[in-house]
Amino acid sequence: MALSGRALIHSLLHRSSIAFMLLVTTLLVASWLLVEDGTHGLRQAALARATQAAARAALVVKDELQGAEARLVQSQREGRAGPGVTIAVLPPDVTAALPGAEAGQLRFWPLARGGATPPEVLAFLVPAQPGAPTPMLRIPVATLEALLAPPPGTALRLVTGLGTELAAAGTPGDVHASLWVREGALRVDASAIPARMSLAVLLIPFFGLGTLGFIFRRHLQRTDRVELKLAALRGSLARHAAQLSVNEARMRLSQNERLAAERREQALIEAWPVPVALLDPEGKLSAWNQAFEALLPPETLRRDLPSGMLTRHLDIRAPGKDNGRRGPGNRPRARSTTMADGSRLLEALPDAPPQGLDEARQLCREEMLALAPQLREAVRLGDGAAARRQAHAIRGLAANFGLLALVPVLQALEAAAAAPQMAGLDAALAAFEREFDAALRQLGSAAA
Repeated sequence: MALSGRALIHSLLHRSSIAFMLLVTTLLVASWLLVEDGTHGLRQAALARATQAAARAALVVKDELQGAEARLVQSQREGRAGPGVTIAVLPPDVTAALPGAEAGQLRFWPLARGGATPPEVLAFLVPAQPGAPTPMLRIPVATLEALLAPPPGTALRLVTGLGTELAAAGTPGDVHASLWVREGALRVDASAIPARMSLAVLLIPFFGLGTLGFIFRRHLQRTDRVELKLAALRGSLARHAAQLSVNEARMRLSQNERLAAERREQALIEAWPVPVALLDPEGKLSAWNQAFEALLPPETLRRDLPSGMLTRHLDIRAPGKDNGRRGPGNRPRARSTTMADGSRLLEALPDAPPQGLDEARQLCREEMLALAPQLREAVRLGDGAAARRQAHAIRGLAANFGLLALVPVLQALEAAAAAPQMAGLDAALAAFEREFDAALRQLGSAAA
């Protein structure tokens, strides 16, 4: 049932102070958005005016300069001076500002003012070689200023590619736009002044705050204790509901983190090169790979298997050769490694090396023998970045194949290559050379 007008007003006058603050905040935010939107619109209009003024001025200047450029190009083609054009060597200060410029490109340079002589701009073609003669002509600055006719509320500046102002007209504003007349050589900078915001828009927040203040004062006069208690009860229930939602979200997050950790552990176990199993902190079996599964009778392998039962059933005898008896040498060597969370990694190390390990060691040895000369050459040349890359690559190989003595030496070499002045780089390389031969022997071959 719809509320009557009086009942609606009565309900509005009995809102809590929090509701009043929300209304005030909403009013201020809406007013700010209104003012911001209006200001943005006025700045966009000013930017459009500046862009249009820059485009018109660029077209006019371009038309004027095309004739001058045509005379310069004709003089360069004919090898002799034309009307108003001279062929001479550029001043040294102009030549010093041209490195990287393309030959034949039209450039501009403001000439120094001398006495009563009106200011002029030197227009020239970039010579093919520094110090070579090139066609040039003088253009009065007044000619360029006459081309700049900004609309009301805008200003125009003609600027060289080096940032030097040649001519200007109009009243500058705080909204800017630029357009190149000749890419890299001459551009038109335009600016405009945004229109002022209407005073009525700025007064909206004050009228709104006065109205809300009147309503809130009536609210304080009519609020009773029962409604305050009901509001407090509703807030308490809402907080409890929010807390329950937070607790449920935390519980789900904990479950997701646990499942993600189990999946990471399972992926690590599956990629292990030898038979391996993971025991939880309570000493019970939690994960294993297929190679480890082949070492146990199928009916005994299960999760939560105690470590004592696991080691008792662990057997790598070949099928059909044990005659049903356990004898010496039938069990693999087991290596246990304690992890940071209290779990243990149990590796079964049979006498025969894993298939493909010799080939992997051979590839590692060949890769290290190929990378070591590059590392030495980088240190000899003082190339710190290359030395860090080669040392990092060798350190990855050493860590993957258990060359533990070589890893800290390479870490020290990387740090020396990254240090200022590469201090200690030679000493770090000498330490590497001492450990490198031992690493090669550990892989199964002496250093060449």
